[in-house]
This record gives sequence, C-alpha cells and structure tokens, in this order.
Amino acid sequence: MNTLALILVSCVLTAIGQIAFKWGMQGFADVQVASVGLPRLLWNIFTTPSIVIGFAAFGLGAVLWLFALAKAELSYAVPLASITYVLVLVAGVLLFKEPLTLGKIAGTALVAAGVVLVSMK
Repeated sequence: MNTLALILVSCVLTAIGQIAFKWGMQGFADVQVASVGLPRLLWNIFTTPSIVIGFAAFGLGAVLWLFALAKAELSYAVPLASITYVLVLVAGVLLFKEPLTLGKIAGTALVAAGVVLVSMK
C-alpha cells in the first residue's frame, strides 16, 4: 500500500473510531459516576459494542499511521491527517444531526484546502 493510501485509510479508520465512540457514549450522557460507581461505569462503557468497535477501528488506524510515518515525511503526513476533521464533521451532521454552522463550514474548508496544498508536495 502506498503512503498516501496508508494515511487516508488511517484517517477513515480514526474517524470511524470517533463516530463509534460518540454512538456508544450517547447512552451514558446522563449517568452520574456517584450513582453507579466508577468501576461499574467503566465496565459498562468498555463492554458497549460501539465502544469496542471504536477502539478496534482507532487501533487499526493507529497501526496504519505508524506504517505511514515510517515512509512519509512528518511535515507531509500530519497535515494530511487533518482530513479526519472533515470526515468527523460530515458524520456529526449526517448521523448525529449536529448543527452545521458557517464557522464549521469555513474552518473545514480551510482544513480541506490545506490538505490539498500539502498533498501537492
């Protein structure tokens, strides 16, 4: 797999991990640690299927990221990794019905423009 593909797949897996974490944690938004106890709460969180999937995706993304860093210049790879922000913004709007504000659009457009510029080498 070439370096750019490693970086992009790593970004997609990282975004999937973040989305799965969000999905899994929605059921814990109103939970108070004192009412459940920290050990039990942590067990409940870490055995939630979405959280497990999130860690698996995030972990695989991290492994691919390591291979990408072995091949790519750091100043090339890290800016490209910001494509994860774009993916997560889109997922937040589409899957979680989060508001899409002008600031989010402008910021994400700037990130995307930076990714394009950096990838041009």
